[in-house]
Amino acid sequence: MLAISVPQRDYAAALIASGWMLSSPAPELADPIDVFRAASQGTYLRAVTSNRINTGAFTWLQAGPGELRVLVADKVLPVARYKAVFELDSAVESSHSVLPVPGFLAQLAGASESWAERMAAPPLDLVLVGTAKWLREDLAACIGKVGDPKDVPCPLSNYVLPVVKGAATWSTQVVSAPKLADEPHLVEQHQAAILDGYGAIKYLNDIPAPIVVCVIDRSVADESAAETIMEARSANSRPVGLKDELYWQPPGGVEALAFTVAL
Repeated sequence: MLAISVPQRDYAAALIASGWMLSSPAPELADPIDVFRAASQGTYLRAVTSNRINTGAFTWLQAGPGELRVLVADKVLPVARYKAVFELDSAVESSHSVLPVPGFLAQLAGASESWAERMAAPPLDLVLVGTAKWLREDLAACIGKVGDPKDVPCPLSNYVLPVVKGAATWSTQVVSAPKLADEPHLVEQHQAAILDGYGAIKYLNDIPAPIVVCVIDRSVADESAAETIMEARSANSRPVGLKDELYWQPPGGVEALAFTVAL
């Protein structure tokens, strides 16, 4: 578990989530034509072109006048237009969206080189827990490269890909902390959870994820979150060195500690 104490909660959880997503390995996908040839009618696919994402049922693949064409998600396009295609494991309604731009952070992390594949098959291993409205507002914040007139800032949601109705691609569940009391299954089957503020941190002992990051807002005059974390630390835990084991040096104004706990 990693606990991070920040001067104020703004964007901390969204930035950590972005870092988690960008550090994930790029998926290895078959060539689009091979996916289309293997698909049967009614197979659900997410298909990415250079500027669009089409998600929905595969209908047919046929030769046109000089080029192969495919009908996916009610859209007919030449197969050559598609850069990455991924088969989904459940039924979805047809949805379409503009391809999110990779932006500065993806270029910095080297993720822009595999951007189409990442948008076609993003990881489903992260959950954000806190005040859902605030978290979604934070994910709408834009980030870019200061001093670069050619850089166009993009929202953090381009990296985190929150699960929203009608999205053509999605990755991260954003869960309102109070829902955990009645619906604990919302955070099951995730590799990592980010708990933003005491409203989420108080459920720390009920989070089954192997990796948990707690974000403590120091602008709030309440030590409850810190007390919950220190109780977890004192219960059969092992300290984890930030520099030697996690290879991370917290920036100025940020305090952090990490430790393992018995599951």
